Amino acid sequence: MPKILARPKKIVIPNIRSFYERRNEILIFRNMGGLGDILMHRMMFEDFKNMNPEMELIFACPYQFHDAVKDHPFIDKVIDSRHLDVHDFNMVYNTTNCCSRYEMGMAPLADKHRSDIWANHCGVELKNHNMHLSFSDEELEEGLKLVESVRNQAGPRVLFCTKSAMQSKNLIEGQIVDTVRALKDLGCFVYSTHIYPIDELDAIGVPVLHNLKIRQWMTAIMAADYVISVDSAVFHFAGGVGKPVTGIFTWADGQIYGKHYPTKTIVQFHRDTHPEWKCGPCYAWPECPFTSGALKPCLTRLNANMIMKGVKEMMTKYPLTGHK
Repeated sequence: MPKILARPKKIVIPNIRSFYERRNEILIFRNMGGLGDILMHRMMFEDFKNMNPEMELIFACPYQFHDAVKDHPFIDKVIDSRHLDVHDFNMVYNTTNCCSRYEMGMAPLADKHRSDIWANHCGVELKNHNMHLSFSDEELEEGLKLVESVRNQAGPRVLFCTKSAMQSKNLIEGQIVDTVRALKDLGCFVYSTHIYPIDELDAIGVPVLHNLKIRQWMTAIMAADYVISVDSAVFHFAGGVGKPVTGIFTWADGQIYGKHYPTKTIVQFHRDTHPEWKCGPCYAWPECPFTSGALKPCLTRLNANMIMKGVKEMMTKYPLTGHK
């Protein structure tokens, strides 16, 4: 029986007029989250636009993240990556997987912030690293009211984010309880944000603002005087808007992830700061030789004293001149 050959896909070649009309159109797309990665994408577009002000920059990402980017002054259009045909665009850059490939390939010495990895994938060296996040007075006031509505103690507002999208980055109960106790002893009002309630925080009287829309979530962070966060979108947002932030990191390099956040303080067992620590940050979270579960030594050996040392360093560097 003769072999049946599959019919080749028809290739549509744009005509000259169509190409000319869309010659400055650039599509950058990421077909997944998370929210922290979407926020870091915001750091690319200013330099892209500066290269060619006539460039039409189109950013595609899942619809649920559009509120995190649609206000960007250098993005011309935001579209849904789930309903996308790349053949409709002249120039296309897919940033979905290039970051993980670079980091895994360079591990344990990954040396670039994710925004730089994505920009390099598109052939650009970034100079500015500005997220261009801005809020109206009304939004900021609503965020402050939201936080104050759950206040249960006087003092500076401290947002304590204990959970990430990855379990191996989440703080464990003892770390949470001891850190909250230390913060309250300093006279701080502690609150948190997450997509759902957090039992460990509820049990010790820390209110969790949960199930917020993205812009609400942003303004709830803007209302904080200080931010303490694991490796999460909260950390990247706080760094992007210049909030004093203490980042708590495990197997990913906090100094690199926070490279362009001048107001950051990093808490981490790191080969550069702890000479006795030989295994990290390693980026090898799936193949950690010490455990196959989420509780890796780079997490479990952290304690509240280490966290609070970083917090006090942050507070000393950025003292409050007053508090409402």
